[in-house]
Amino acid sequence: MFENLFLKGGLSLERLRSFMQMAHAGSIAKAAPQDTTRQSLISRQIRELEEFFGVELTQRRGKTLSLSTAGERLAGLIREQLQDLEDFRNEQDGAAKAFTISAGGSTLEWLVTRHLAELAAVLGNAILRTEMHRSRPLAEAVSDGRVDFAILREDAIPQTSAKNSRRLVNLTFHLCVPRGLLKRGTSAAMLREVQRWRTLPFAAGRDGGQMDAAVREGMAKAGVDFKPRFECGSMLQVRQLVEQGICAGVLPNIGMTGLDEKSVLSIPFAPLADYGRALALHWNPRQMRRRGVDDRVIEKMARLLRQI
Repeated sequence: MFENLFLKGGLSLERLRSFMQMAHAGSIAKAAPQDTTRQSLISRQIRELEEFFGVELTQRRGKTLSLSTAGERLAGLIREQLQDLEDFRNEQDGAAKAFTISAGGSTLEWLVTRHLAELAAVLGNAILRTEMHRSRPLAEAVSDGRVDFAILREDAIPQTSAKNSRRLVNLTFHLCVPRGLLKRGTSAAMLREVQRWRTLPFAAGRDGGQMDAAVREGMAKAGVDFKPRFECGSMLQVRQLVEQGICAGVLPNIGMTGLDEKSVLSIPFAPLADYGRALALHWNPRQMRRRGVDDRVIEKMARLLRQI
């Protein structure tokens, strides 16, 4: 059985592992930082795999080494087979499987972390690993099996994969202002007057993502010369500054849980009333079949994650 795979040398778990390390890290140097001996070994083992399969697995573009089409396919095959072997070993040892859930940083914090224990229980008391990625790379990571579950913008999921997703929450956006920055007696109706926004100190994102751009465009649309006092690396930091009473910010509904209404006055952010974004749970059905996760488990996960 499979005699052709063993007619010549060059194929081994160690070589496949080295190739996966390079594929995951993005380069041989990153796969073994500051270890030139290991780097040389990885380079040699990749050449041996190329000789065995009779195809180039990498390609060089200037100083950058990337996977060829064949290399990307091999990386996916190796990832699946090693995951299956690890699952099999864990099953024989009676150990828990490990699953990876990935999302943007604020989504992980606001939507996922609070439910990790419940999600682990639904997945058979699994070990859960979280990873942070943006929406577009997340769809690719689900497709090639690098993550088991992703929570991302619904519009970032390819149309061909839309059936492998469940909508979790429609995002709405709110202007949140510490009451200490407002005149005493300011009401929600009064805060809707745009001229009041022009004198407020603001915190905003600076990552260039869609939400950051949308907030800035919304302020421009409202006629506000928007010059944030603080430009933050994440929306988590914006919320912290709002909670500390330092500045105002525009937050999504999933980031408002627990905000003290006595300390922070919040109103819908009118310029983004029609922005319309939804977050969804996304998975690869082939990955789920291989890992023994059925539709009932996925539905339970979705119900948990809808609880914001």
